[in-house]
Amino acid sequence: MGIGKLILTCSKFVLPIQPHLSVRLVFRSHDCRTLFLPRCLPTITPSGQLPRSPHLPSSYSPFNYWHKWHYPLCPLPRRYTKGQLMATIATAEACDSNAALLASHDLRVLQSVFQIYGQSRVFSGPVVTVKVFEDNVLVRELIESRGDGKVLVIDGGGSMRCALVGGNLAQLAHNNGWVGIVVNGCIRDVDEINACGIGVRALGSHPMKSYKKGHGEKHGPVHIAGTLIHEGEWLYADSDGILVSATELSV
Repeated sequence: MGIGKLILTCSKFVLPIQPHLSVRLVFRSHDCRTLFLPRCLPTITPSGQLPRSPHLPSSYSPFNYWHKWHYPLCPLPRRYTKGQLMATIATAEACDSNAALLASHDLRVLQSVFQIYGQSRVFSGPVVTVKVFEDNVLVRELIESRGDGKVLVIDGGGSMRCALVGGNLAQLAHNNGWVGIVVNGCIRDVDEINACGIGVRALGSHPMKSYKKGHGEKHGPVHIAGTLIHEGEWLYADSDGILVSATELSV
């Protein structure tokens, strides 16, 4: 029985279900089986209280206590910021509709030198910059901070002799709310990064790790792929390429 049909056939109670609410629903079907809808359906918790049906068992009931340990629910998804929830802009469409911005260089196109990695092939957000060379200490420091829907742009000097980002850093960035990483250099652990829910662009891959000396500069302008990028500008990436805009583009 599908979820929609299940909701329509339950006549004992009605709960207001909205896509942005976090609720746990318990239904008793016609053959007296208790069915639980997992918590992975919603995304953001509501600000107020939902009305509770008297037909729902208490969270402290013996059945719920037993069910919680024998049938664990999937975890709640991460809560996303406005930048992560915004509608994605196709780079080709953005170029077609913003000829004036392209002419004034407020909208710039990066050269097509990057390989696509990670599960998220499309991402966008405000830019955070870091400039290093074969040393990823500052990269880790930024990734360990909250990303809040931002994109980390790493100017690694185009070095192809070691990797600046690996599978562990990519997963940490995803967990901390970064939506994408653009590396003017190499990555490693490609299979792990491709299994991670973040967008990554890099020149290529290299099995050797980088040095750990802490040299580099954070939050300054960087020049990669023929384009000067400042922190706070907006980056848009999809399968066609990468754009950088001085301001956020409208959908």
